Amino acid sequence: MKRPLIFVQDPNALKNWLKACGTDTKILYDLDSLDQRFTANECIVLIQLSDLSNIEQVKKIVQQKFDVLLFCNEPSTTEGLALFQFGIKGYLNTFASVGRIEQALVTISAGSIWLGPEILQNMIQSVTHAQTLDDHWMEIVTDREQQVALLVLKSKSNKEIAEQLNITERTVKAHMHNMFEKFQVSDRLSLVLKIKNYS
Repeated sequence: MKRPLIFVQDPNALKNWLKACGTDTKILYDLDSLDQRFTANECIVLIQLSDLSNIEQVKKIVQQKFDVLLFCNEPSTTEGLALFQFGIKGYLNTFASVGRIEQALVTISAGSIWLGPEILQNMIQSVTHAQTLDDHWMEIVTDREQQVALLVLKSKSNKEIAEQLNITERTVKAHMHNMFEKFQVSDRLSLVLKIKNYS
C-alpha cells in the first residue's frame, strides 16, 4: 500500500485516520511543496477539506500526480462530483470509521477510485444518459451477467439488483467480478464506461 500522508485539522478525526493508516504514516503540518518532500507515486495524501480555501492546494497536489483522498465534515453528492472532476481519488466523511478509511486506502492504492454509493450512482447516471448504447458488449458476457450489467447501467445497487433478479447479493458480486475480468476493469464506474464505449 502507498504511504499515507495526513493533513487534518480535527484531533478527533486524527485518531481514526492514524488507526486506519498504520505505522508508516506521516502527519503533515502544511501542504506546501509536497512534490519536493515526497515521491508522488509512492504516497497517498489524506486531506481534510475544512472549507474551500485549500481547494487550490488540492488541485496543485493532484497535478503533481499524488493520489488524494479528501475528507469533508458534511460530504455532499454535488461537492463530491465537482471534486472528482479535479482528479481526486476518493471522498469520505471526516469522521468515517477506521474500516471505511482502510477500504478506501486499499482501493485507491490498487489504482481505483473510492466513491460513496450516492456519488457513484450519480456518476453512472450522467454517463448512461450522455450516450446511446452499442450492444456489441453483450457478446462477451453470459445472459445473467448481461441482466446484471443492464441494471448497473440503470444505477441500481447490488442489493437492488439481487432483489430484482431474485438472486443473492453474493451472486451479484460474483457476476460483477467476472465482468470486471472480462472487460479488464477494477471498479463499477470503469465497467459502465467500458460498456458505453464498447465497439
